[in-house]
Amino acid sequence: MTTTPVLATRSWFVAGLLGPIFFVLAIVAAVVAGDSSGSFFVGLLAFLVALRIGRVIRRLVRGRPWDALYDAIWPAAAVVYAYLFAGVGSLPDWAAVLVALLLAGPTRRIVDRAFLPSRARRPQQWLSRFEEWGLPAPDDVVPGRWTRKD
Repeated sequence: MTTTPVLATRSWFVAGLLGPIFFVLAIVAAVVAGDSSGSFFVGLLAFLVALRIGRVIRRLVRGRPWDALYDAIWPAAAVVYAYLFAGVGSLPDWAAVLVALLLAGPTRRIVDRAFLPSRARRPQQWLSRFEEWGLPAPDDVVPGRWTRKD
């Protein structure tokens, strides 16, 4: 008879409880940041960054430090880009936040591929989702010839 260690299930339980807590904290961060700056877009950035920081902490609780580091790249890049474009670049808040949100994703992929150890990537993930929806996958295609008959 095998039993699951209590500590292994406890970390998943705690990480599951942290999700709603971090969602509420993200809303509070958005309201505080948006109110103090007078900009909806700064509040939106604070909300998205706080959600991602919550994901990072949950990954750390689950014992996945490399995934946590990978997830920490996006909020750090978004904040740095917003600061650079709004503070140093003198862009309006809305433009700085939008450009920061657009550039944070590619930055995460570039830093991941350049500096982090390779992680298990699943290139067939989207194909499996298509099969779940009932759409044919490349494996379902039968090779053959097609000729036009009039």
